[in-house]
Amino acid sequence: GERLHERLPIRAGQVTWAVRFELAISVDDVLARRTRALLLDARAAIEMAPRVASLMADELGRDRAWQEREVLSFTEIASHYHL
Repeated sequence: GERLHERLPIRAGQVTWAVRFELAISVDDVLARRTRALLLDARAAIEMAPRVASLMADELGRDRAWQEREVLSFTEIASHYHL
């Protein structure tokens, strides 16, 4: 599967799995809780957020506006994790 960032071992399939089988409904849910990417590398998680939002939107039937809101929301949350 497609690796989402060179610094983290998180793959596209993990996002799809989280939505389909773990009922993940937000980018924050996937990157903070399901994969713990936010805790491992906040900058990488922010960089991955648009791709994660796109993958989730495909699974959830969401539009581009939803993706943009999710990325903005996650970026705001993640900005507090930068050291």
